[in-house]
Amino acid sequence: MTHASDLERELNIIRSTCRCSRVYVSTARFGGLILKTRPCFGLIAFAVITGCATRPPPVDFDKEFLDETAKYEPNVGKTYWLLGIRSLCPTSTTNIIDWPMIPEGTKLRTDGIERGVTSNAFYHVTHEDGRTGYIEAFGFLRFATDVDPAQAAADCKRRGDPRLGMTAKQVLATCWGKPDRVDRRETARGVAERYVYGKSRFVHLHNGIVTSVQVSGRLR
Repeated sequence: MTHASDLERELNIIRSTCRCSRVYVSTARFGGLILKTRPCFGLIAFAVITGCATRPPPVDFDKEFLDETAKYEPNVGKTYWLLGIRSLCPTSTTNIIDWPMIPEGTKLRTDGIERGVTSNAFYHVTHEDGRTGYIEAFGFLRFATDVDPAQAAADCKRRGDPRLGMTAKQVLATCWGKPDRVDRRETARGVAERYVYGKSRFVHLHNGIVTSVQVSGRLR
């Protein structure tokens, strides 16, 4: 059985760390002790009294950082181009509000990995103009590509778009590449297919030959 003095001591700890309304709104009687509780720690107090409160296991930040390093280290030494605006931090522990922004299309090279405030990993990167800094690794890989956009655009222009009369193999060799989905239907006249690219581009084929190309609702 938990003694009244122990309960009061636990609740004093809760009160000292909880900053809420000064108005007491509820009372609870336990073993002859009347406890007045604020809204912010009423549930916490109940958990302490009933013995339901448990302390979470300590977080091993060192181990988590080692796991992060193993995940992101294979990308060190590569060149990337940003697909969106990102923050370039002067250190791996600088508050985000202090980070300068770098625009989409910026060329960066990853040089190493360093630890943030807890266990999160940051890439040390070198900007194409010579500046250096840190970018949070998880977000960096989501918004960066190792394909040069200028080279990709030139290659796409060379390969061209799907056109009437192309075969299925020729469609795959165009800039559109492999479709996200293929809708296939067999009829008495043969096999009808629709190559689906996202939500607005479609290539229709009949017996393996392109019969129409549709972009944003318009035939090309």
